[in-house]
Amino acid sequence: MMDIVLTFGLTFLMAWPTGHYMAKVFAGEKTMLDTFFNPIENLLYKLIGIKAQQGMSWSGYASALLMSNLLVGVFAYLIF
Repeated sequence: MMDIVLTFGLTFLMAWPTGHYMAKVFAGEKTMLDTFFNPIENLLYKLIGIKAQQGMSWSGYASALLMSNLLVGVFAYLIF
């Protein structure tokens, strides 16, 4: 019972700061974590070949969605 109470308590405590952070990220505003995450994000973009300022078409979005689902499915199959 204590583990359920602890899980709900941590969820409620983290909901406000996480929501505030996500709202700033989606609005394009600067956050405190940008200095940590931006270099990692830029490195991943270079490795994968993504241009951050370029938009994505519907077909590109659909193929990325299908490929990510395929990779997660293969990973889950390997775990099981």
